[in-house]
Amino acid sequence: MPRRDGATRESFARLCERVCEEQGWKLLPTGVELRWPDGRHQLVALEFLDSEDDDLVRFSTVVGQTRSLKPDRLMLALQANARLAHGALALRDEQLIMTDTFLLADVDAAQIRASIAYLARTADDYERIFFEADEH
Repeated sequence: MPRRDGATRESFARLCERVCEEQGWKLLPTGVELRWPDGRHQLVALEFLDSEDDDLVRFSTVVGQTRSLKPDRLMLALQANARLAHGALALRDEQLIMTDTFLLADVDAAQIRASIAYLARTADDYERIFFEADEH
């Protein structure tokens, strides 16, 4: 039976606080905001998921709205999916997102740092390339 007492979420919150402080990222109630010297930014949302077997934590960030994405660019995005070091590109409602999911009990500071940094930078690059914008 998975742990449901909240202790794992509390230790995850402490890890996130530490990682954000070390990296100079802004920890928000719903996620982490990263900013780069060129003025671009990206928000990586954090959410807890309860499955039958284990508690999970999902990181996700919006790349852009699919309604403004031409089919050939969507195909390029999906082809890029196979080359991602962390996570995956996915469609959520009318959004192209990047997402990565971990077992909450197993996630450590290095995974948090690597995943958030990679998702944010890669999603921001895709947003710039595919949408020529900086909204997320």
